[in-house]
Parts: sequence; structure tokens; C-alpha cells
Amino acid sequence: MTLTNGFGWGIAFKKDIRAIWNGVENSEGHHVTILEGEDIVYTGRAHGTISFHTGIMIKTDEDVSILTMPVPNQFIRGTQAFTTLMSTSFYPGEFPLAIKITEPNHEIFIPAGTPVAAILPISVSGLQDGFQMEISEGNMPTEYWEELKKYGDAAEAKNSKGDWSKMYRDAINYDGSSMGKHESKNIKLKTVTCPVTGMTIETAD
Repeated sequence: MTLTNGFGWGIAFKKDIRAIWNGVENSEGHHVTILEGEDIVYTGRAHGTISFHTGIMIKTDEDVSILTMPVPNQFIRGTQAFTTLMSTSFYPGEFPLAIKITEPNHEIFIPAGTPVAAILPISVSGLQDGFQMEISEGNMPTEYWEELKKYGDAAEAKNSKGDWSKMYRDAINYDGSSMGKHESKNIKLKTVTCPVTGMTIETAD
């Protein structure tokens, strides 16, 4: 989880945001009431959603798009960020961001400084052409399950002693032999500065 926690840049705002949805999901935005943060959010998309005035524009090369997704391993009760993919090489407007309210009649609260979504530059063409993946189907042989049980037993034995298994982290088998290697053990994104807040985001290993 440590690796994925640093996956992407979080988009946060300097003010608290509070809202409540009455549970009616249609094309009328008034079913969501903004209780705090009216200058940051609006309900124009309707359907139990909140949209944000991000105040930023993003430009990328033609072979890079921006993936917007929920913040990895962060949970805000009653909300879910939309996952979107935008071609930001030509899009001229403010970067769009929206969340779905998932729990009616519950006041959602997003404290100031809390990321509401994460963004990550990706190459869609690279995803289509740049890797290989094999998915197996059917019954696995007995030897497979025997080896898998040995791996699981070794990991459980380590965990029961408080020595959390490093077998996956180090890509080793139950007998200490190498199983392969990770594509990367850390994610180090470039340092960026928000033009709205002026805040510089230092990435960590």
C-alpha cells in the first residue's frame, strides 16, 4: 500500500466543504445543498454530484492523458470521486473535477487540505501497445496448489511472529529463491507547483 499511496497528485482545497443530498437523483441540481464552500463547489451536473472549481489548467504532450481517480487508500464517508480520462494536450478549459454523493441525508464533510481526487499522467497508447499480459484459465495442476500452499504457510508463519512478510516486497519464494523482480519499488513523481495556492508538492520515495 505504501507504493500506491503515492500514486498521483492529490487535488485539495483551502476551505472546508460541507454538503448534503436528499437522495433524489435527477437532472435538477437543487437536490444537493451546499452548506459550506459555495465558492469552490457547485451542483450544476445534478444527479447527486458535486463539481469543483479547480482553478487550474493542465497541458500535456499529445501522447499523454490525465487520469483522474479516487485518492488511493483514502476514504471520505458518503463520497466517491469520478474516474475520468482526459486528453489534456488540447483541452482549453479549467480542469474538471466532480464527486458522487453516495449516501443520502448524510452531511458530507471534506476538511480543508484533504485531497478529493488524485490525478496521474498516463500514456493510453503505451497501455495498448507497451506491455504483455497473460491470463490463465482452467484448472491448475496439483503441483501449483502445493507450491502455493507452501508460500502461504511461510508468509503466515512470519506474520504470526510479528515479522510481516517481506516475501512479496523482495520477490522471493518460501525457500528464499528469487521469483522475479518488481517493475519499481517506489514512485517518484516530479515536483509540481499549484498556480492557485502556490504550494509546492515535494514527492517522497
